Amino acid sequence: MHAPRFHVRSYGDAWGGDRHAYAQWVLPLHGELQFELDGHGARLDALQGVLVAPGENHDQVGQGINQHLIIDCDAAWFDDHTLEHLRGQRWLSLPQALRTSLQALPAGSSGEHLLPLLLQAFAPDGSGARLQALCARIQAAPGEAWPVERMARLAGLSSSHLHARFLRELGLPPQAWLSALRLRWARHLLRSTQVPISTVAQLAGYSEQSALSRALRRETGLTPSMWRRQSP
Repeated sequence: MHAPRFHVRSYGDAWGGDRHAYAQWVLPLHGELQFELDGHGARLDALQGVLVAPGENHDQVGQGINQHLIIDCDAAWFDDHTLEHLRGQRWLSLPQALRTSLQALPAGSSGEHLLPLLLQAFAPDGSGARLQALCARIQAAPGEAWPVERMARLAGLSSSHLHARFLRELGLPPQAWLSALRLRWARHLLRSTQVPISTVAQLAGYSEQSALSRALRRETGLTPSMWRRQSP
């Protein structure tokens, strides 16, 4: 099984036709696309994308100048009933947060950070895909506030079910997993940058520098400055 693959593509004014064994998200960045999926047609634009399930016949023709973000995912990448759930939606009405992120995608960016937003918007509540999307969101912004209530809402679970799911899937309660992530991120910043320790603490989500110092000493027996000095 390969990791999801991201690329930006433009389409011409000729119909072609395609079918493949992997799932494919097609998300408009600029312009419009006339799309046909298993005999059903629709127009993709800033408000609407599509998920092509494995084995589905599809075709498309560009409407003037256009660019689209394409995300290819092996069928085995999807967990439980997520793929069938997505197959049932097909045409995706893109929420505002996702549209804003698509329009702000920098030139040359792969768009990998958008996959968690897609899964949180369209994968079924409580699915393993939503849990992985939540973890990716937290990993991208460990310094944000991540109370259990916010985590549960993004995963589509109650707080108690989120706790049970984290224990079953990741072996730790949500806040313990978050603490481990923040410390790992702080250690990375201390090792790889010369950012002031107080700033490292803030970026990693600690309330103050002393909180980072206590966590690092418990884990390694070293203060942040000692950890930084001994790192290659």
